Amino acid sequence: SGWTHVAGELTVDVAGALTSLELFAEGPAAGEAFWIDDVVVVPLGETAPTFSPTPPPTPAPVTPLPTVDPAAPFDYGPGPFVTLASSSELVIIPRPDPPAAGSDVQTDCPHWEAGLLAWHDPGTWPSGIPQAGQDVVLPSGAKVVVQQSIVEELGVVTVPSTSELIFEESTGSPITMDVAGMSVEGALRAGSDACPYGTELTITLHGSRPNDLDINGASPVATPTYKGISVEGGVISFHGKKYWPTWTRLSESVAAGQSYLLTQETVNWEPGQEVLIVTTAIHDSRKHHWNEVLTVSSVKANPVPGVGSAVHFTSTAAHAHIANNGYQAEVGLLTRNIKVQGAADDSEPTDPDTGSCTGNYHHNTNYKPCPNTYTNGFGGHIMVHSGGRGYMEGVELYRMGQTNVLGRYPFHWHLLGSCPECYFRANSIHHSFYRCISVHATHNATVSENVAYDVSGYCYYLEDGVEEDNTISYNLAAHIHPVSNRVADGGGGQTIAPVVQDSNLILPADITASGYYITNLANNIIGNAASGGWAGFALPVLHSPIGPSRNVNIRPGNRLTKVFNGNTAHSTAWFWSHAGAIYSGGSLYYSSTNPNLLEYNAGRDQSNGNRSPCLVDKCASGSCGSYCGEGERAWFRVTNTKVFLTPSVGLNSWSGRMHVEGFEAHDVALGLEALESGFGITNALVECRSGEEWVMIGDPRYTTANGFFWYDTGQEHIITDATFRNCGRKSTSNAWDTEGGCDANLVNGCNTGSTVWGFLTHSDQFTPEIMQATRNIAYENCGRRFRLYDYNCQQDYDNCGNTLSTVSGRNQNWADIDGTASGLNEHTLIGSGLADAGHWWRVDDQVVQDSDGPLTFIKVNDGPQRGLGHIRLRWDDSLHDTVGSSSCFNGNKGTSSNPACPAVGRIRHIGPMFDSTNDPELGLPVTANAEVAGPVGGFGWLLQLDSGPPKNLRIDQVEVDSSTPLILAVPYPTGTSFSVTANAAWCSPSTTHSCTEQFSSVDSIDIVRASKGNTYFFDSATQLLYVRIIHVPQTYTGDDLYSDTAQWHLWTLDDHDTVSWDSRIHALDRYSFDGITLPKFPYGPYVEISADCSGNIYCDTNPTYVDPPQLCPTGYVQTSYDKCCESLGSNNCYVPTPPPTPSPTPAPTYGQTSNRLSNPGFESPLVDWYANSGTIERVTDEKYSGSYAVLAKDRTQQWMGPQQSMLGKMTENNTYRLSCYAKLRGVLASTDSVSLALRIENGVNTVYRGVWGRAINDSSWTFVEGDVLIDLAGPLTVVNFYVQGPAVGEEFYVDECSVTLV
Repeated sequence: SGWTHVAGELTVDVAGALTSLELFAEGPAAGEAFWIDDVVVVPLGETAPTFSPTPPPTPAPVTPLPTVDPAAPFDYGPGPFVTLASSSELVIIPRPDPPAAGSDVQTDCPHWEAGLLAWHDPGTWPSGIPQAGQDVVLPSGAKVVVQQSIVEELGVVTVPSTSELIFEESTGSPITMDVAGMSVEGALRAGSDACPYGTELTITLHGSRPNDLDINGASPVATPTYKGISVEGGVISFHGKKYWPTWTRLSESVAAGQSYLLTQETVNWEPGQEVLIVTTAIHDSRKHHWNEVLTVSSVKANPVPGVGSAVHFTSTAAHAHIANNGYQAEVGLLTRNIKVQGAADDSEPTDPDTGSCTGNYHHNTNYKPCPNTYTNGFGGHIMVHSGGRGYMEGVELYRMGQTNVLGRYPFHWHLLGSCPECYFRANSIHHSFYRCISVHATHNATVSENVAYDVSGYCYYLEDGVEEDNTISYNLAAHIHPVSNRVADGGGGQTIAPVVQDSNLILPADITASGYYITNLANNIIGNAASGGWAGFALPVLHSPIGPSRNVNIRPGNRLTKVFNGNTAHSTAWFWSHAGAIYSGGSLYYSSTNPNLLEYNAGRDQSNGNRSPCLVDKCASGSCGSYCGEGERAWFRVTNTKVFLTPSVGLNSWSGRMHVEGFEAHDVALGLEALESGFGITNALVECRSGEEWVMIGDPRYTTANGFFWYDTGQEHIITDATFRNCGRKSTSNAWDTEGGCDANLVNGCNTGSTVWGFLTHSDQFTPEIMQATRNIAYENCGRRFRLYDYNCQQDYDNCGNTLSTVSGRNQNWADIDGTASGLNEHTLIGSGLADAGHWWRVDDQVVQDSDGPLTFIKVNDGPQRGLGHIRLRWDDSLHDTVGSSSCFNGNKGTSSNPACPAVGRIRHIGPMFDSTNDPELGLPVTANAEVAGPVGGFGWLLQLDSGPPKNLRIDQVEVDSSTPLILAVPYPTGTSFSVTANAAWCSPSTTHSCTEQFSSVDSIDIVRASKGNTYFFDSATQLLYVRIIHVPQTYTGDDLYSDTAQWHLWTLDDHDTVSWDSRIHALDRYSFDGITLPKFPYGPYVEISADCSGNIYCDTNPTYVDPPQLCPTGYVQTSYDKCCESLGSNNCYVPTPPPTPSPTPAPTYGQTSNRLSNPGFESPLVDWYANSGTIERVTDEKYSGSYAVLAKDRTQQWMGPQQSMLGKMTENNTYRLSCYAKLRGVLASTDSVSLALRIENGVNTVYRGVWGRAINDSSWTFVEGDVLIDLAGPLTVVNFYVQGPAVGEEFYVDECSVTLV
């Protein structure tokens, strides 16, 4: 039931030269199995390592190691050594610039000023030198200097607004000062930015925890000066010695028992300083961790080529710390020469964890911290408020922070507004009882290059959700603990019970305490590292700000990413399978039962946890929660991210459109997961197992080695340029690689169900549309590649015989754009391989079956117009409305004799290949949840309901490309007449936009197939009604895109929306990423087929279906769902006449709202566009929509940019609306301006008209629009439209331009 520590001493007393010396473990009865771990042999006098060292730092051994002379030779071995350049395989992790030469030279030191009054001079004080216990007020208008230690323990020291308290450098002893608190209305200084302070200075804060704290963490006793430094309108300016870097990473692994380490960067650390070596164990908690603190004995710069420094210690490392080419342990300097600390006798918590508590099982162990312990730590604090300013650099904050006391953190900028001059830089915070630094309603400040270790609560903390434009960069957070040991201990599902604020948890979000608490992404989060904690980076969703900022009119969860680049996280995310090293989830809000108390939901919260990043500020118009339309959508951008040693998810996002560009994961249970409509991942490496040992409590064999999981509904996910390594369970029956993947070993094994790609297929209620696409996927030494995962089916379809699959399982689909995911290396459609889907996906004999999934691979090039399509069918509301309530549940499937989601019909492909003889299942079951996804471009989908033809059939939620026809066929009784109409949602008819379309009857299926989707054909011979289903706009059925009046047509995904007031850019909703576009069905519009037959819901007569006798021409047989060939296997095939070009191409008539520009989105080669000097180039790496934009570069004049002739398209005496989307490349600056201009000539005069000087930036696309009157008399000889404006030498992007008649 538990591990036992076995230890003893022995002497090797055999005389002579030893020929064999072996250590072995023995003892249990024969046949019994037993584990051993962490075997250590050390000479007596050295300290044997333990699994769970307890902070404070590991003590030095009894016999100190000899000091290593930095100049003396030392053998560091042959390597290989990890350098900065080789420290990542894929991503680029930025590092701070080293200090400028001479930055440690002192100039203009405050203690050099003339006229300073000495603290210890009796003449400074009207009543003599302050005595122990006294409150002290500095003389007004005085600058008092402390030149030696103040031995008395003082009360509260007040620095009036006209005074300063300055610490002088001491040539001898360190300076100490003990106080109950300080009130700084003037200035408190030790050194300056230009004068690094060189003396050892320690300020100790005294005071016991008050016993009258309320549920909000407030107390009349705990004022800002109580055991704290309160900077009330004044200045605190502490600048210790400059040590660089404050933290770095290992250049080589450290073995247990080793007395030195090698760093990637050259450090200037000093003997006697304490250094943190961060854990590379999987699990990190107070009880079980491998962090350790050692004391420096010497430092040697550049000990071997490519290595920064060798740091030697006075003792040996107790544990191993990893450095490989994928990841390396961090090493941080804790010691600074300026130290502010809480007193030893009144700061420590008195209620430690008993270590006897359990919770949910994770990785075959149920360890959990004991809740409501460590509740009363009460260290010192520093608070800058009331317009004060704080400049902290090179300061050590130790035993600081006051657990669950509001606002009492080691360092706190409180409600300062914009403070671009404020910085908290190169400091250390360790053994903190409440956070590290709080940025509270403060903007434009800098938090950089700090080291934090052993911290309760969120460490780097954006408090209210309004904090923006701050820079949080190059910080380290390690060994983070939940406040009061209350942890969000999740089970196997997606939800965790919400927690309401109480006196032991005044911020309920602290149950997921993490290194970084980013409540608002509109900040610069760059180059930070996190280890330990519930997650590494927590990105909770706040729909409204909290605290003093509660009434600020923004939605923090929707604020756009400024920069999130180069961040790393590891040894975290233990307590829930969905907790990510980077976790975009959890919601914080005021409780509905008590609006003055906060409530936190750590799991997936579909009410308060939704993000919707938007290009426009919806809150500014008073509608914070309103829908963000297609033209308004934005994406959080996360770049160059690395995660490792994580027994759950590397990156998890429950909500919020996101683009992950550059992602590296090593030793993880699951690379990424995302539950969002519009999520793109590119340039990724997921290495599920690296070969390193998984040091953890529990058992790695209970942990998966999964690459990525597709979710089950309402998503659009696109992944490109991704490599998966050592993922998936090894199996000798694996169809792809019998030697690849992970096995069942105890060192770094994995769960038996591990897979590279997983599909959630447990649900009959929530089912997939056309949701996922990939390109350029690579596998390295992977095991199982595919798995349909149903947690209600004994965890796997492997174990339930496919007898009760689900709607979501049967509808699974995937666009493998280049076939690299499937391994076919050509454009492939991936569909379900479940047996009870019949031949729905098995469309011909050329498909490839993957038995592991099970999946079916369809080669697109084997047919003329193959693609994927999705529709929803409704014909009986009383049936469909039972979904999720009394049938077709999100999990429970019933039994094979009493299924919860029984079939009420079938849908199959037309033709004898799919009749009952060839497919006994007769295709795909249709249930009360009548959503259908499948291969399109064939002869048609045949719908047959058990109760007969539906009298009124509604088709909606359509997703299908116009180039791959979807023909729906339904059998009806002879003599039935029909009315078929398309209906828009939320539509107001006008001359340019219609709201309904009445389909017309035609004479053949070929006409229907070639139509624009507004015809139908009833074949009386086969009694089949044929309708072509197309993807239509949401709010109209006809537009003026190709005419002056509203006309129905065949819309493409690239067609532009023509509703002037609408935010949409495209007529059809879509998601595009990295050159791939997925359709998004619109809610509301539908096609309705009304059949004039006798009956109520169904026609009374249910005709017997007969396949069309003339499906294939004479001499041909059906060989696929979309082909007729001379014989099976023949390449001599008949291809049905394809439909016409999707969009009509008559000569443009330039209706009033028609765009007069050719190729406005640069999707075609630059024929009509040319450079107005300089260079323009079509690019794919940056675009507003579609696949391309244009980049203007090589500009030697401001007016240079893209240009198009508009002669004949624009005429005199007319006003035109000009618009473009523009974005700065940022070569010279982050902001500039752009103009949309016209050069107009009539042979006599030349004039320039335009939309002048609109601001743009390099972080997001800006929509530029304005009206221009052509007031030059005709006839015109030149009309050129061009984009100009940024400074000479700057480069800028342009996309989606428009010129329309007003």
